[in-house]
Amino acid sequence: MRLLLAAIVGYCIGSVSSAVIVGRAVGGIDVRKYGSGTAGGANVGRLLGVRYGALVACCDIAKGMTATAIGRAIGGTTGQMASGAAAVIGHILPLWFGFAGGKAIATFFGSCVLTAPVAVLPAGALWLAVYLGLRSVAQASAIASACLPLIAWVCRLSWRHILYLGVMGAAICLRHIPDARGPGQGRHPRRPGGRSGRPTKPGARRLMVIVVASGVGLCLTMLPRVASSGEPIRVRVGLVGLPARVALGSSSSRASLRIAGSLEMPVALFEPGEIGQIVCVAPDGTRTCLESPVAVEILALDPSVARDGSSPGSSPGSAMPLTWVGQPADVYRGQFELACGKSGEMHVINILDLEDYVAGVVPYEIGAGAPLEALKAQAVVARTEALALAGRHAQEPFDACSSTHCQVYRGAAAELDRPDVRRAVDSTRGEVLFYNGKPAPGAKYHACCGGITESAGALWRFDVPYMIGVGCGVSRPEAAPDSLTAIRDEEAVRAAIAAPDPRDFCHGSNGYRWKVEYTAGQLATVLAPVIGRLEPPNARIIGVTVVDRTPRGSAVRVRVTTTEGEYEIAGEYAIRSALGGTVTIKSGVFVVDTEGDPPSLFVFSGAGYGHGVGMCQYGARGMARAGYSYRAILGHYYPGTTVEPILRSAGN
Repeated sequence: MRLLLAAIVGYCIGSVSSAVIVGRAVGGIDVRKYGSGTAGGANVGRLLGVRYGALVACCDIAKGMTATAIGRAIGGTTGQMASGAAAVIGHILPLWFGFAGGKAIATFFGSCVLTAPVAVLPAGALWLAVYLGLRSVAQASAIASACLPLIAWVCRLSWRHILYLGVMGAAICLRHIPDARGPGQGRHPRRPGGRSGRPTKPGARRLMVIVVASGVGLCLTMLPRVASSGEPIRVRVGLVGLPARVALGSSSSRASLRIAGSLEMPVALFEPGEIGQIVCVAPDGTRTCLESPVAVEILALDPSVARDGSSPGSSPGSAMPLTWVGQPADVYRGQFELACGKSGEMHVINILDLEDYVAGVVPYEIGAGAPLEALKAQAVVARTEALALAGRHAQEPFDACSSTHCQVYRGAAAELDRPDVRRAVDSTRGEVLFYNGKPAPGAKYHACCGGITESAGALWRFDVPYMIGVGCGVSRPEAAPDSLTAIRDEEAVRAAIAAPDPRDFCHGSNGYRWKVEYTAGQLATVLAPVIGRLEPPNARIIGVTVVDRTPRGSAVRVRVTTTEGEYEIAGEYAIRSALGGTVTIKSGVFVVDTEGDPPSLFVFSGAGYGHGVGMCQYGARGMARAGYSYRAILGHYYPGTTVEPILRSAGN
């Protein structure tokens, strides 16, 4: 419906023929009956003079820009293209002027200014060069239009932009071919009562045919990729732990913020207002109350100043990162939305394309310095997991948070500084894990498995066939659950922790083996939320016992014995949190030793960092250094899965 509305609006705007209006107002003639017989700036220039031709051309350019801008506001990038194309059609077949219009080169140019600004300058230069050589507006317009898909490809625009420019450019080219022999060979006199104009230089028709054929061929080769690219998936990320007062600015002095669709300023301060409102404070101190939610995006005045390496011609919001003023490292792609919560607090939400979101996750999850194949593996897994996050924050105005609860996301700073991060994301664009021909419903991962990964079914009580226990080293390439059963025994766990295997891919990494010591008093303080406050010297903890483990050895039920009674803690995450936090007790694979009778010291010795399910990130790094590809890494940690483009599932 949005695309249809954008197209209707674009067509109506395009149908306003400035050439006919100027011709009737200035010369008292219908320009479509003289000269080339078209309602365009070139014909008006021939009939009424250059200044009026320039006026019509400027109006037509503005018409294309207006239609495209409105289309973007209605339907995003796709709406912008639909409205721009409809404006061109409206110019050629104007509803208000009997469906007899012009060739639409200026209208199309205006649309390209907003749709693909980076392609405008080289296309304009080509047009000028051809015109100076052939002295024909028609021939210059046809050749420049036919070359647009090649120009877009050289400028590294998206395949969707290339196809759009190719199709529209071909249409414009075909409209100009009949005039290639010169305006004077048409059926209309040059001026009222005058004779036909002189023909232009011949010889361009063969060149035009070659260029058009090349452009059409290029578009045809792109069709399969365009068909599989689809509309970009957008992600709404709630940025947690940020202050109530937020100052945003552009990453370039030559760009400004667009706030709530109307306000423009280089930097702005936002703070909660009254219920349902957010106050925007301009640099001069002017305060404006805006209705929640408030959209904030970058208004790119000059796309060439983008420092992020993004494809030219992308949407303004992604072409230039937004900067969190006062925090130079906090740079974000996409747009921001500020919304009031139920209690008057302000939610800060980053809205961006899925690929940009993945690029903001990868370096903060696996590390920006990881080998390229490990970065690629993390990109596929992060993308798979992102698509599974829908509904996790159903009661809040965003899809995912920026913490470990979902995936760690901190914006674009790391990927801007480390080119390999973006390279990994772009080279795996759209790829996710598939299982049994369908997209995998999530892909968990962790920092370090300690030698063997965990089964999701054993840890969380729901089976995931591709997230089972596997070995993380050349000594045990596979570890089926049956072979792990023996590790459930307390002594087997103790032996595994005490005998690390240097052939494990994650050997020596952070958390591969760890130890934490608590005095009896310290442990009592840590466990106080669970067991209550103990009153020494009579009350004390006398034992911490693992009652139940998974086949890998992860503690899932622990008994704490005190002089005042026994307490049980169930669940791997709850146990780690209760015993000092998941950063301190790095995994559920641990044993407890004591000193003294009654115990005065408790020593926790463990293996691994994180829940242990899915991909071991340090293991992935080790496999990459050993020469494994990202597909081999993913196939190892998620047995039975394949890596395929997500949009291949459209028919499922």
